[in-house]
Amino acid sequence: LIEPGQRVGISVCDVTRAQPRRLMLEALFSEMPGTRPEDITLFIATGTHRANTQDELVAMLGAEIAANYRIVCHDARDDSALIRAGETESGVPVLLNRHWLEADFRITTGFVEPHFFAGFSGGPKMVAPGLAGLETVLHLHDASRIGHPSATWGITEGNPIHDDVREISAMTGVDFALDVTLNRRQEI
Repeated sequence: LIEPGQRVGISVCDVTRAQPRRLMLEALFSEMPGTRPEDITLFIATGTHRANTQDELVAMLGAEIAANYRIVCHDARDDSALIRAGETESGVPVLLNRHWLEADFRITTGFVEPHFFAGFSGGPKMVAPGLAGLETVLHLHDASRIGHPSATWGITEGNPIHDDVREISAMTGVDFALDVTLNRRQEI
């Protein structure tokens, strides 16, 4: 449970993904009646993509959410916005968004679909690579991992990329995850 006054971080996909962000956030907010908008930070999990524009944020989140919640567009290249949080068992350096790690309660949101080398999208990918530093992302996407025979569609156990992504998410703490699947019309 979220305690009153706790800082809540919620990660959402950036503009390059078809996530129904507004609907998902509204569903979460409805289950958090004691949590004020000023206690919530929305993290745009850009990975290594560019920051989203204000117009894109309004289109992604809706005007009301975009105007009333703190929004952090992650920047994987901004070392001042990152904290080194350790290393995975396989040696991936874990650099994550400082503000995400400073949140008292962390929620990931995303959508699940097969991913051509990470097994599936969504879930722990909303932490890494979504909120990870460039060094972490480059390790997760290196040739030995992508070229591994288990780094393919639908494989999550024994897939070196998904294994590391899951470990990063677990070691740095996610309190709740909300993922959906979408039909061909990008509806839940």
